[in-house]
Amino acid sequence: MNGALAGLVVVERAGRLSTAATATLLASLGARVLRLEREEHGRQIFSGSLVERMLRAGGKERITLPADPTEIWRRSLAAADILLLDPPHATDPDHAVVTEILAADAGDKILCAISPAGLAGGDAWIDAPDALLQALGGSMAVTGYEGGPPEFARIPVAELNAAILAASAILGALNVRRRDGVGQLIDLSLIEVTADQLRTHVPSLATKGPHDFRQGCRHPICCPWNVYRARDGWVLICSSSDAHWHALLDVIGRPELKQDTRFTHNHHRRPLADEVDAMIQPWVAARGMQDAVAALIAGGIPAGEALTIPGVLADATLRRRGTAQDAAPGIPVLAGVLGLGRSNAKRLMPVRPASPDLPTDFAPRAAALPKTRPARAPLAGIRVIEISRFAAGPLAGTVLAALGAEVIKIESPGGEECRRWLPHFGGVSSYFANYNAGKNSVVLDLRREEDGKQLRALVGGSDVLLQNLRPGVMEKIGLDAATATARHPRLVHASISGFGMDGPELPALDTVIQGLGGLTSLIGDGKTPCRFGFSIADQLSGQITALTILAALAERERSGRGQIVDTAMTDAMAWLTQLTWPHGDSAIGPCSRWQAQDGWVAAAATEPAVRAAIGGRDTTRRTRADLVRDLARHGIQAAPVLEPEEVFALPTLRARNPLYDIASGSTVARVLSMPLGLTRTPTLRPARMRTLGEDNAALLSTAPTDEVQMRTS
Repeated sequence: MNGALAGLVVVERAGRLSTAATATLLASLGARVLRLEREEHGRQIFSGSLVERMLRAGGKERITLPADPTEIWRRSLAAADILLLDPPHATDPDHAVVTEILAADAGDKILCAISPAGLAGGDAWIDAPDALLQALGGSMAVTGYEGGPPEFARIPVAELNAAILAASAILGALNVRRRDGVGQLIDLSLIEVTADQLRTHVPSLATKGPHDFRQGCRHPICCPWNVYRARDGWVLICSSSDAHWHALLDVIGRPELKQDTRFTHNHHRRPLADEVDAMIQPWVAARGMQDAVAALIAGGIPAGEALTIPGVLADATLRRRGTAQDAAPGIPVLAGVLGLGRSNAKRLMPVRPASPDLPTDFAPRAAALPKTRPARAPLAGIRVIEISRFAAGPLAGTVLAALGAEVIKIESPGGEECRRWLPHFGGVSSYFANYNAGKNSVVLDLRREEDGKQLRALVGGSDVLLQNLRPGVMEKIGLDAATATARHPRLVHASISGFGMDGPELPALDTVIQGLGGLTSLIGDGKTPCRFGFSIADQLSGQITALTILAALAERERSGRGQIVDTAMTDAMAWLTQLTWPHGDSAIGPCSRWQAQDGWVAAAATEPAVRAAIGGRDTTRRTRADLVRDLARHGIQAAPVLEPEEVFALPTLRARNPLYDIASGSTVARVLSMPLGLTRTPTLRPARMRTLGEDNAALLSTAPTDEVQMRTS
């Protein structure tokens, strides 16, 4: 089998969706996956939708565990390179053997355990469904209509996001094993993974809540930024600059407002958002969705339709890329999400029947790899050139930097605009610090030919080029994917865009992509679209890009050749929403939320079931803790909806120490560590933020000439 992981054997202990999804990603990269499942897991596969069936078991060899699974586990351990272990309950028949595997030294194997609170958290929230993970991880607190209650996203956000990070950690650990001869345990916490999405909310941790986080489709800084009712649906308009505002006034026929000083800058307009929206709504209401969006885009304004899931699947974008394919007439499934050429076949993978025993060719691996040197960071010696802005590209670079790569961030004179976003710590934006910690800083003016030569020289001595610039910019400086990889055959060239390199060249701000991907229809009352409370399209796209770069680097070890990575943000949305296909039905099971005396409680049960349990008593007179305990006595799982500062105060999360201080000028900025769960080669935590252009002298003065060939490290 071809692929970056060809020849590797993965053993998956059936259980959580995140474990299954991680194994599916590894299978898409060429690994052989054996899924060890109890009979109830087999029944679960076929009781779900075809999409869930494919995600859990597609392309895997399924083994039904006997009453005494010890021997199968012993043989599996001997043969596997990677073990994906859903931590067992005390009553599970394989509890003793799996617990022993987790407690032992990993040797040269990769052990990956995914659980709500991490292995040290024991049984804390061990059975928590995704709805409760959203409550505990902070995403509910920041999602909802303006002035309204917290809202669930009716998709398994925590589970599917964790699968991307788990696969990345595994690829990093495999690189350590190949190079240094050692394996390691990966201990991933679903609550920490969810909390990591709160990067833009880190500054609020210094102030006690509740905060005004829930804003529907509005933006806390930019205005206008909202959803507007058209004749036949909803339209999202996202104005991220004063230039967008001026262009919008021309489109809606209100150019005289350019002179109104009340609306001059974003920080002037945001407090007047209701008044601004009242100007825009009549113009949108007079038009159909497509006509309104076409006029806005023609004017240079980021805009898009807020689609339902059936509307997304009726659109040609996903099918044109091969992301969605029909597994049966009228039943689309996700065919691929990693934008790789040679390493990802993007194929439909049938679900095989279960077997009572391991395959006859499933033999013990060769002798353990010799340990050649102390384990170093997974990407030690890898150089990445990052030319990106805002969140998606910078987060991909941050993942690679956390794994030990030397990431050189290229900025224009004056620096990326996010550097100026408030609040500041030591002259650096908290937002910028959380997406760029650990990177070197080089300033180049790419309008100057000399600076273009310097950049091409840097790329010539690097392993990865990562960019998310608008179409056409890389072509002008001779670093588009085709040109750069032709000149440097070992280069991994990674691009992030809204619709992929062959897709339409349209604005791709996060909220627009959430709408076009159908996510805004899966939050709230189903009548008015509501965005997820943070830039999940950006952040997940960045994480998927980092994973795909890791796969491309692994493939380079096999073939000696780099390749092109093409991440579409619409693909990232498809990864999240796939379990709601084709009708947009909820994919997180029964859930409801209840107001308590001191906040909100999320319950993994319907409203009638909760009302029956509480006997009609007024929940607003009770604390969250009392309500959670009362529901537990009635067999209903529940959890408090935690504000961001409460999330990081959780004992199980505090023990994992996800927050750290990085020196920034004369003070410190608080930033989040990447939650990859590596235990032998932990993610790196830089000591300080680099100043703008700090590394120009060191890196540009020693850069090779433009003709240098790709280094072979």
